[in-house]
Amino acid sequence: MRARSPITALFHACLGGGLLALAAAGALAQPADVPAAITSALQLRHLAPTNAARRVPVHLRAVVTAVDWQRTVFIQDETGGTFFSARPAGFTLNPGDKIELRGVTYAGLFVPGINTSNVQRLGRAELPPAVPATYDDLLSGRCHYQRVEVVGVVRAVETVETNAFSVTLALGPRKLEVRLRPSSEVALPRLVDAQVRVTGLAAGYINDKRQIVAPQVFINDLSSIRVEQPPPEDPFSAPVRTAAELLNFNPDGASPHRVVVRAVVTHQRPGEALFLREAGRGLHVQTRQLQRVQPGDVVEVAGFPAMGTFSALLEDAEFRKVGNESEPAPLRATVKEVLKGANDADLVTLDAQLLEVLQTPTESVLLLRAGDTAFNARLARTPLELRGGSQVRLTGVCRVEESTGSPGFRANPRTVELLLRSPADIAVISAPNWWTAQRLTVAAVSLLVLAAVALAWVALLQRRVAEQTEVISSKVEREAILEERQRVAREMHDTLAQSFSGLGFQLDALAEQLPREAEPAQRRLETAKQMVRHGQEEFRRSLMNLRAQELERGSLATALPELARQITAGTGIELRCDVRGTPRGLPEAVEMNLLRIGQECLTNVVQHAGAKHIEIELRYDAAGVRLRVADDGAGFSPQSLPPTPGGHFGWRGIRERAEQIRAKVDLSSQPGRGTEVIVTCPA
Repeated sequence: MRARSPITALFHACLGGGLLALAAAGALAQPADVPAAITSALQLRHLAPTNAARRVPVHLRAVVTAVDWQRTVFIQDETGGTFFSARPAGFTLNPGDKIELRGVTYAGLFVPGINTSNVQRLGRAELPPAVPATYDDLLSGRCHYQRVEVVGVVRAVETVETNAFSVTLALGPRKLEVRLRPSSEVALPRLVDAQVRVTGLAAGYINDKRQIVAPQVFINDLSSIRVEQPPPEDPFSAPVRTAAELLNFNPDGASPHRVVVRAVVTHQRPGEALFLREAGRGLHVQTRQLQRVQPGDVVEVAGFPAMGTFSALLEDAEFRKVGNESEPAPLRATVKEVLKGANDADLVTLDAQLLEVLQTPTESVLLLRAGDTAFNARLARTPLELRGGSQVRLTGVCRVEESTGSPGFRANPRTVELLLRSPADIAVISAPNWWTAQRLTVAAVSLLVLAAVALAWVALLQRRVAEQTEVISSKVEREAILEERQRVAREMHDTLAQSFSGLGFQLDALAEQLPREAEPAQRRLETAKQMVRHGQEEFRRSLMNLRAQELERGSLATALPELARQITAGTGIELRCDVRGTPRGLPEAVEMNLLRIGQECLTNVVQHAGAKHIEIELRYDAAGVRLRVADDGAGFSPQSLPPTPGGHFGWRGIRERAEQIRAKVDLSSQPGRGTEVIVTCPA
């Protein structure tokens, strides 16, 4: 460590002593459950965020486990792991350094951290032993910022920035990102398809509700990746398999390693997907490879088998061209035939009636009808001169969007779509008929003769087609809205959020440089920092309303129970989720507001109620949807809510969200008898 001048040492000693004195004085007013000083990482990890924000004094001895490029240092003692930030400029630390530090606590994003006033290096020590961990262990957060050991198969390796790498590791069916940021330039060996044992720091991506969105393991050294089973020298050296053999029954279980398939290209989306035909079967291949191939090219693909919506596919694949054949001819089929499932991921030709053409920011979507079944076809956004009512012949790759079970343990497709390659895949068979008065008279007479027999059938057919058309139209519209919101949220995050963060960092740096005697300036600076923090909170809330990531992965019926499990994970609270009735698609505003209301209720229970049980009931019926959240916690008197419009801030937010969707909110609570919130949204 670089020697410091006596004046500098005296300044740091005074500054550290002053911070600790202020924190100690503040500790006189601390709640009974807050220690006067933190002397172990376990004490710090058990500190609630509100108590950590009270700047409790900290005096720790620990070992450095990892160092992030943003001046964050992760440490671990014999009781657990934590971190500190804003280490002195020019003061370098490395994993294995034993240090002594003094400072005060702050809330952190997930685990409480330390704002240091003094750091001293005591020497070198062995790194703490790593704890074996599963994906669920990492997602629960119990190992966060501690050394863990995971074992899996490498699926992909990417360079994310200069001398920083992202390694995708498959832990069974789940994928974990391992972020490698070595202190010097390294050349990575071949790792894809290798079975490895990784020892590093448990970390992850955190949302503004202090929840782990996706776990991550952080390492500073390539030696932290131990190869237990190296990959083959040639990824294409494995025996060639057929598409029909993927994920079939095997008494030894499925292998986590790559397989090789040789097939003919039917369609390509460069950098995204390949569609192949092999032995009369279609195969979907997910690949980031940008090499272009043409329909008719023969390729060998090395990829990891996985289960798609209906049939097996290959993920994280790479391919090479090995030959050429004539371009595969599309298979003539009907919608009823493709709904049997045999044509998934294969090139087919279908005849249908065009109902409407919708344009999203990136795609042109054709709404179609064949008999009593509605479906859609997609291609890259292209101006199309097509009239509703036209009979068209479409050529494209058939994709099963949803599947459902049936008697006999068989899965059958429920809905399908076509991926068109170009406008040339659309052929108009006949234009819509234009009725003349003479034709209308003849048709009217004919309809009168057939009306008695056909009226009921026509009404049923029109109802089914209208329902399916509305579902598809709503889905396309929702995807367009979500895509635009995602774009706006990303741009806001990359501009305003970074500006807020930069301003906060500058104010923190200025606060550290001001002498203690400059009290007026310190007070004004603290006011400015509070304004920045308030702006950040309001901005995060706006971003949360722009994008509901949970609903991007499923409907309200699946997103709410998953969110509830994440919020209550590790709290010891028994959670019961019950979805009644038949879940159905709801308007985006309804699903998002009901999800946020449920999230607010759950957060209040976890943070304030001291409950042992939580019940969530989501009921769908003809009248609408009903959300009920009940707990057996401390409860309270509803009359104790502040008399301001809407009451307490959290309760006011619930009522405002309910008003946006014209829902009724009922609150029932008594001290000692728990709380029940019921939100009823009409159809």
